[in-house]
Amino acid sequence: MGLKEDYQEKLEAQLKEWNRKIDQLKSVAGKLAADAQVTYHRQIEALRGKQEAAQKKLQELKESGEEAWEYLKTGIDRAWDELKQGVEGALTRFKGEADREEEIGLIAYRIWEEEGRPHGHDLEHWRNAEAIWEEQHREEPRANRPEKRTPKAKGQKRSSRARPRRSSS
Repeated sequence: MGLKEDYQEKLEAQLKEWNRKIDQLKSVAGKLAADAQVTYHRQIEALRGKQEAAQKKLQELKESGEEAWEYLKTGIDRAWDELKQGVEGALTRFKGEADREEEIGLIAYRIWEEEGRPHGHDLEHWRNAEAIWEEQHREEPRANRPEKRTPKAKGQKRSSRARPRRSSS
């Protein structure tokens, strides 16, 4: 088998893998909230467009002669890189959104239980859970923030953590 055939097989295997991942993304997107679904379905459609472009480049490679395939390789590599970046970026974003949805679901469940498991308040609990989640993720955690030092007014006691004053003897 020649270099062209090896390269072609590698591309076909990678294209099949990305197709599987895009289908997986589509499945995950179906489980998200309606507003998130719209966003992710647009991204999936954009990925499908890149996938079709990569498939066309692969077809050009198959139809090319031995001399021309090296010339085509640059365009193919570019199309592959775009598709790879798109798939990997979407996977990362989808994972973050899925994690967010799962965390919100757990918060909503806790609210439901704390309120005595009332019937018919699921949307209210979900919206409250979203607000809590947003608040928790809006700022960096307090433990990671540098401590703010505020100047003490004259006559105010120092905290027990403060260094004692040196006596001048």
